Amino acid sequence: MKILITSDWYYPVVNGVVRSILNLKSYLENNGFDVRVLTLSNSTESYKKGNVYYIGSLGAGKIYPEARISATLRNKYIREIKNWKPDIVHSQCEFSTFMMATKIAKKASCPLIHTYHTIYEDYTHYFSPSKKVGKKVISVFSKAIADRVDMIIGPSKKTMEILKSYDIEDEKIKIIPTGIEMAEKLDDKYKLRDYYGFDENDKIILYLGRLAEEKNIEELIDFYNRLDMEKLKFILVGGGPYLKKLKSYGEKIDKKIYFTGMVRPEEVNNYYRMADAFVSASKSETQGLTYYEAMSNGTLAICRKDTCLDDVIINDFNGYQYEDFYDFKKDLEIIFSDRKKREELSKNAREYALENFSIDSFGKKCVNLYQEAIKIKKGRINENSYL
Repeated sequence: MKILITSDWYYPVVNGVVRSILNLKSYLENNGFDVRVLTLSNSTESYKKGNVYYIGSLGAGKIYPEARISATLRNKYIREIKNWKPDIVHSQCEFSTFMMATKIAKKASCPLIHTYHTIYEDYTHYFSPSKKVGKKVISVFSKAIADRVDMIIGPSKKTMEILKSYDIEDEKIKIIPTGIEMAEKLDDKYKLRDYYGFDENDKIILYLGRLAEEKNIEELIDFYNRLDMEKLKFILVGGGPYLKKLKSYGEKIDKKIYFTGMVRPEEVNNYYRMADAFVSASKSETQGLTYYEAMSNGTLAICRKDTCLDDVIINDFNGYQYEDFYDFKKDLEIIFSDRKKREELSKNAREYALENFSIDSFGKKCVNLYQEAIKIKKGRINENSYL
């Protein structure tokens, strides 16, 4: 099977979409599928590197930080992909490369699958002062995307319910949680603690991910400032458009916050293992790969209650979902006052992640969906041929 994956973002950009694509690509290639990627370059120059095609683009930071756009649908690399004639086109973004994906899928007469990674309702502040108007725009936009694809993947029940609210047909929506690479060896958590000057008695809470306004990180800073807990440390790992503002916000509180900035991908697991708990206040996630990553490293999660976590964070089993400061405080007190309980939650988090969020599970479900889509498409073509 020949599979084309399209995305406005790709490596070396690091975000949830890119991690999902890299994991899917890895599974498909390891299982003998012919995979190519169509993405945007970070300049106006188009080029090809291995089986990845980079199409020239321009920065569009006013639309969304780090966004890029490309107006071209006529390009020698796009023609090359059309001549390759994929069996499946799997789109991962809704903008420039989506337009390319629709043209290529039409030319190849193959199914177009789309993964809806982002809940855009939580990002309307980037383009509209009115949340109500922004939500309506997103609803119309998302329905238009869905009308042009054969199937749409939502990574969680939360995403599915949002898509259904946009009048997208139920039968078009499939739930497939994104898989992540599971950490095979859990290294000594104290190596990185030594680097930052933390000792084994320090209580460390960690936020790791993109630093953006919609992640609601100020809430975590406020909660940290209100907590009266000896030897508590808060470390924020990651970069993004909100880093400068968060540093300024953090300077207004009495406690020190450790900002690491971006870290190398191969170091990410060590940060999870260093921490006693991964924390998040975000309500904008479709699924939250960082939750899966934390759990795969045996790090329990304490996160703001959200429907995307209903089958991910199970209270008092592998972590906790909180609704307010008092929940947050109580959850931390439980894990820091009862070492045996913390170790039990950590063990459960690791085992649950291995069972439910592996790359193999993710890849197999995607392949099954591809095969189903091809079968349906061929059936429709055969029906039309008899008319």
